[in-house]
Amino acid sequence: MAVILIRRGNDGFRPIGIGIAAFVLSQVGHIPFNQFVLLPALEGWGIGIAQSGWKLLALGIAVGLSAGIFEETARYLSFRFWLNKEPNALLPIKYGVGHGGIEAFLLGILALYALIQVLTLGGEGSLNSFPADQVDLIRAQISAYWDVPWQHSLLGAWERVSALAFHIGASLMVYKSVREKKPSWVAIAVLGHTLLNAFAVISSQKLDFVLLESILFAFSLGWLFWAWTQRAREIEEFLPELPLPGEPRLQKQQITSEQLEESRYDD
Repeated sequence: MAVILIRRGNDGFRPIGIGIAAFVLSQVGHIPFNQFVLLPALEGWGIGIAQSGWKLLALGIAVGLSAGIFEETARYLSFRFWLNKEPNALLPIKYGVGHGGIEAFLLGILALYALIQVLTLGGEGSLNSFPADQVDLIRAQISAYWDVPWQHSLLGAWERVSALAFHIGASLMVYKSVREKKPSWVAIAVLGHTLLNAFAVISSQKLDFVLLESILFAFSLGWLFWAWTQRAREIEEFLPELPLPGEPRLQKQQITSEQLEESRYDD
């Protein structure tokens, strides 16, 4: 997608690169905040990962809201200060591909690293250097890794497709917020981000993974479609009124039937 979009428009790779940088920087704040502030605070209230009922609901909302605030703030700052030039219909799409694409790429690298570890530890004599009390645990983890059905292994990739669709939709909304100076669209993006992540956290313990990913996929596509319709409406509002660089603003001229009739006799 990045290769296709780079060739369109005059801004090249820049919006995609800013989307990549914004996501990485958002995680520089987001991950330590969760690790050292949010999760310890939740544990102090008796709310942990292995919970159910209202505690699981509170955990999902808290984690989802944290992700929404950090990532949508980074998105807003990007459009407000670094991508704030003339209106460009492709700009939020390029940014969304960078923001969601680098997340998918990094998670893919982690998945590849896990595969390399399993292959390495599964080799002959590779566990000889480990203490005896850890060998059985490592073997059990390797066995559990290979016991996962191959189609379930593809669910992570499907989830990244859903996440990318969501990020493009959120980028369209935040871009609209900046262009129209309406903070409500940023709030909607944060709310959508919270709902998506909270549902994933809560339902991962309740639903079959295939059903869960199907619901997330449907939500993300609906989100993107709604954001796209709002974006199209917004582009129509301000783009036709903008002159080209160096040209005066064009004024609409109404031609009356009398003027049309008089023009017939002009040489």
